[in-house]
Amino acid sequence: MKKIILLTAIAVFGFNSINAQDEVIEKAKSGSFYAGANIGLPLSTSSDVSSFNFGFDVAYLFELIDNLELGGLIGYTHYIGDGSYSYTNNGNVLITNYKDASFIPVAATARYYFADDKFFGGLDLGVGINVSGDAKTGFYARPKFGFDLGPIALIASYQSISGGTDYKHVNNGNGNNTIVTSSGFNSFNFGVEYGF
Repeated sequence: MKKIILLTAIAVFGFNSINAQDEVIEKAKSGSFYAGANIGLPLSTSSDVSSFNFGFDVAYLFELIDNLELGGLIGYTHYIGDGSYSYTNNGNVLITNYKDASFIPVAATARYYFADDKFFGGLDLGVGINVSGDAKTGFYARPKFGFDLGPIALIASYQSISGGTDYKHVNNGNGNNTIVTSSGFNSFNFGVEYGF
């Protein structure tokens, strides 16, 4: 009797697992929406300008060929300014107030699934449109890797917006302002995504 109950339980769980995987594959073939949220740590010159990054996005992907999905993405990403920063240059104290910067990424997106549709690699390419702060609109790139858990996926990514910034340095020695350009905004991000 115990063997029959055990075999029945294994069969039921096996069937549910196969059925769930079939639903994920069918959803990808017909096209799917994905909504995601992420947090990030600024890298390189961005870490001087900002202290934290967060964002969200919505994408629509459809399967072009087996395991390869293509589509479009729109989102919002916000870099929190690092505040006031000062340093000495040739005896003059230069002070800069790094402000928050916000962007709306509009991009083409692609992802390729490996290992029975569990792991995937992807790339978003487009433009990061500046909507606040002293930053400029620039090229947007975001390579990413993910692990698909069914309707939810865990994602790690590197985000880069090349627009740069023009921050004014106030010189306490003579009261003159100078403009210093930063190369852009880069961050390493972790997030979750829900497919529907």
